[in-house]
Amino acid sequence: MKKILALLLIGLAGVCLLAAVATLINLGFIMTRPDSISVVNTLIGQFVVIVGALVLATILFQAGKARL
Repeated sequence: MKKILALLLIGLAGVCLLAAVATLINLGFIMTRPDSISVVNTLIGQFVVIVGALVLATILFQAGKARL
């Protein structure tokens, strides 16, 4: 049961990593738009989402690795 949970945690870490990469790609598309306050707010918000997803991926990966 511990190995299944460990693999699930590592899989969820991969999903969080994919979400961070997808958000980074989306951020690149948003940077091509003309500057306005809503674009700046979106950039700030997406930076927060990227950092949060990477932190969560790191925590999940370490927990999964420890259970293996």
